[in-house]
Amino acid sequence: MAGSLVFWGTPLPVGSGNVDVAGGTARLLAHNVCSVFDVFTVPNSFDPSHALGIFSAIINSMKIDWSGVTRSVRGFSDSTNQFRGDFFECSATIAVSATTPPDTGHGFHFESDPATTRTNFAQFGTEQNGIFFA
Repeated sequence: MAGSLVFWGTPLPVGSGNVDVAGGTARLLAHNVCSVFDVFTVPNSFDPSHALGIFSAIINSMKIDWSGVTRSVRGFSDSTNQFRGDFFECSATIAVSATTPPDTGHGFHFESDPATTRTNFAQFGTEQNGIFFA
């Protein structure tokens, strides 16, 4: 939500994500995700006053591929917080295209190069929480 310290989340169509635990891979595909907010810098994103401003942006496309599992944590369970799952540390490649509309006064466009993606940490997995914990 714009103006808050909450990170955005949005529903994606069924089939946008795929996890292959046995194969050690996962993929997320998204297109035309609207109402993403660009706040220009990380410190500005955490500042409730957003001194640098905040602009609506669009993720034109995003593809994240996780693979090359280096560590597995299977059967993790935390009954106090009702959270459990299987998690896999690996590397990831990311291809993203994002635009701020011209009517914001910026019309900025960003295009990443998945060939130059560097990840310090990537993880995918399956989980059950809350009412699905039982």
